[in-house]
Amino acid sequence: KVAELLPPETPTGVPTATATPSPLPLPTLTPTLARREFLETFEVKVAPTSFLPGRGPVLPGEFVYAGRRLDFYVGRGTFSAEQVRDLAVKIEYALGYLQRRFDVELTERVSIGFYNPALAPTSDTRGIAYTHDRTNIRIFYRPNEEPYQALVIATHELAHALQAEAYGREAQSRADLVLLEGLASWISGEYWLSLSDSPSFQARARELYQAGYRGNLASFVGSANSMAAYEMWAGFVEYLARTYGWDKFNELYANGRGRAPGSADYRGIYGKSFQELYTEWYTTLR
Repeated sequence: KVAELLPPETPTGVPTATATPSPLPLPTLTPTLARREFLETFEVKVAPTSFLPGRGPVLPGEFVYAGRRLDFYVGRGTFSAEQVRDLAVKIEYALGYLQRRFDVELTERVSIGFYNPALAPTSDTRGIAYTHDRTNIRIFYRPNEEPYQALVIATHELAHALQAEAYGREAQSRADLVLLEGLASWISGEYWLSLSDSPSFQARARELYQAGYRGNLASFVGSANSMAAYEMWAGFVEYLARTYGWDKFNELYANGRGRAPGSADYRGIYGKSFQELYTEWYTTLR
């Protein structure tokens, strides 16, 4: 049944690199994105007090848990119902962190379903958020896989739900892929960074840059390591927001021109091309 849903818009192409830009003065970094304190423990999480009434979209499988803002389902060939209920409490807790970090809250309930990877749209899909209508999320893991990684993927997909809340569903449907996935990874914050044990997205991007992830930032869409691509894009998003402020970034995101990576109106918003901006950012990673 998963395949019957409309898939999210896919990239329509990768823009070619333009001529090397003339040197530009580098802007001064400002503390726009001070990271919030984050304390992850193995203790039982207490769900936040905010509550959204009703029920989220009905998903395939067994309904196993109703949180304060999220509803959870589980199909066959994935985590057990007990494991999903345990994850549900942790995901509700994580949602509070995501909302505070991005300063946006859900306004209607979201459903999350856990399924076997055989039902995923592609062989490498671990999670997907459908935000074109009532938001619902699908997570794809096998029974013997690590639940914590599924938790991290769930935070990334919930970040997409928060993007749709912040910018609107229509704007979300045409967001530049670099901004779409980069911002979602950034919103996931400490959860995503915990997978690489990195202190920040800038630090993680520097590690990847030194490992050879450089050149056309848009071309990472074809990388064999999609997580590395998302982390580089998150570093770029953080650089734009920290350097030029959230207002300009929000305008850039909300006025996307399609999924093609690097296709947003960077020059119209920042007065610099996509290539000029990521080249400028690369100088901070050397």
